[in-house]
Amino acid sequence: MTEKNNLLNSDFNLLNHNWKKLVLISFCTLFSILFINLYTPFRIDQWEADQGLSQFFRLSGFGIIGGVVIGLSQLIIKPILFKKIHKVVHFILWTMAEILILSLVFYGLYGSHGSNFFSEYFISLKYTFLGLLIPYTLALCFIFIYSQQKENQKLPETLKPINKIISLKDEYGNHRLSLKSSDILFIEAADNYSIIYYRDSGTIKKEMLRNSLKALSEQLKDFPIKRCHRSYLVNVQNVKLAKKASGKVCLHLEGSVSIVPVSRKFTPEFDHLLH
Repeated sequence: MTEKNNLLNSDFNLLNHNWKKLVLISFCTLFSILFINLYTPFRIDQWEADQGLSQFFRLSGFGIIGGVVIGLSQLIIKPILFKKIHKVVHFILWTMAEILILSLVFYGLYGSHGSNFFSEYFISLKYTFLGLLIPYTLALCFIFIYSQQKENQKLPETLKPINKIISLKDEYGNHRLSLKSSDILFIEAADNYSIIYYRDSGTIKKEMLRNSLKALSEQLKDFPIKRCHRSYLVNVQNVKLAKKASGKVCLHLEGSVSIVPVSRKFTPEFDHLLH
C-alpha cells in the first residue's frame, strides 16, 4: 500500500511543457481521424446513411472534437486549476475527467436522446475510452522516449551512463581487479591502499588495492568516477542525493548507507548535482 501511495504522489512531469501537450493533442487527433476512417471500429460507418466525402467528414469529426476537448483541457483549464501541482494521481484523475466529459460531448452530439440516458452514456463512455486508449498511450510513450533522449544529450559527460569493464592496477602496474564501471560506488584512501566499494548481486562489497587514490584517479579519468575529497573518489552516476548544509556537501549513493563527503576544493565540480 505504501509503494502505491508513493507512486501516486510522485512527480509527473511528462506533460510539463506546452510542446508536449501539443504533441499529445495532435497525435490523438490525427490518429483518431486515420484510425476511424480506415478501420471504422464499432461499425461507426453504419451509424448514419452516408458515404464518400460526407462520411469521411462525419467520421473525422470524432477525432477533431476529441482534439478540441483535450486541447481546451490541457492548455487552458488544467493550467488554471493545477498550476503548480504535477503528481501521478492528478494526471490519472484529470485523464478520467477528460474521458467522462468527452463522452458527454459525444453523447450530446451523436447519442440517441430518446433512449435511456445512462445506457446511452455508458456506450459513449466505452467507445470514447477505447478510442483514446491507443493514441493517448502511444503519444505518452513517444514524449517519454524523446524527453529521455534530450535529457541524456544535455547531461554533463560525468553523468552519462558508462558501463564498461574497468581493470584496476596496483602500484606496480599489475592488473588486480576488474569491475563494471557502473558497479563501483566510491573508493576510499587507507594509508598505502585504496578500498574499492562496489555492488555485487544487490550487496555492497569492498576490495583493497595497493595503490594511491591519485594514481587510481588517473586510471579512471575517462569514467564518471571523480575526486571529491583528499580521501575519496566517487562514481557520480551512482549518486542518488546530494545535500549541502553549513557549506559542506555530502553525497548519498544508490543502494548504500555510506555517505561520501565533498571537500570545499572539489565542491564546484559537483554543483550540477545541487540544481
